[in-house]
Amino acid sequence: MDNQLLDTFSQISSQSGVLGFVCADENGLCLKAQGTCQSSTSGSYKSLMDKAKILADREESPLIVIETDTSNIFIQNNQNITLAVSKLP
Repeated sequence: MDNQLLDTFSQISSQSGVLGFVCADENGLCLKAQGTCQSSTSGSYKSLMDKAKILADREESPLIVIETDTSNIFIQNNQNITLAVSKLP
């Protein structure tokens, strides 16, 4: 796996309040999942991002935030990689 991705995963994991993360490629296949995030959710996050790009109707990818009682999930896309990070609210 790319060293830049591994460094990013390490930085995310070390941040305060992070419960887990999942990273998907341009096809929705899981590249890495850790903590409370399951690898089976990678395709769903990628699909949400694709739909949000259509709704936003702009060049750059939007930031999606899903708020629940137990966590906030932040989803963003950068260079065909979709990353979802679950954090404490």
